[in-house]
Amino acid sequence: MSTEVTPDPAPAVPKPEAPAQEATDWKAEARKWEERSKANKTALDELTPKYEAAEAERSTLAERVKEFETKAERSKTVTEVAKDAGVPADALRGNTREELEAHAEVLKALIKPSGPVVPGQEKSPSKIEADPMRSLARSLFAPEAQ
Repeated sequence: MSTEVTPDPAPAVPKPEAPAQEATDWKAEARKWEERSKANKTALDELTPKYEAAEAERSTLAERVKEFETKAERSKTVTEVAKDAGVPADALRGNTREELEAHAEVLKALIKPSGPVVPGQEKSPSKIEADPMRSLARSLFAPEAQ
């Protein structure tokens, strides 16, 4: 006799139950999103003028900063040209460096040094010390060493 062994059938795995389908009230959902949309539109309408005003102010400030930077750069250029040419910065006219330099050259030719010229002003004090008259005056009026 032959005994056949039959394998035990695999235990049946219960199928998970499908989640209970809730009935969706689509009209209620549509109303909810419509209300949100209207609220967002109202908020947008309130914020738009504020945004536009802030944008205009930002634009104005950007223009003012640009003007300030331009004036600072011109002032720096005027100072440099005046120092290089030896003329007063207040007298220079022009908008570009080339115009300022050309005007500085014209002014330089017109400005003459003024004031008296003292003979011997190029001498330094050490050269004056060697003057014999000065030595005589010192010896006459210097306190005597005791």
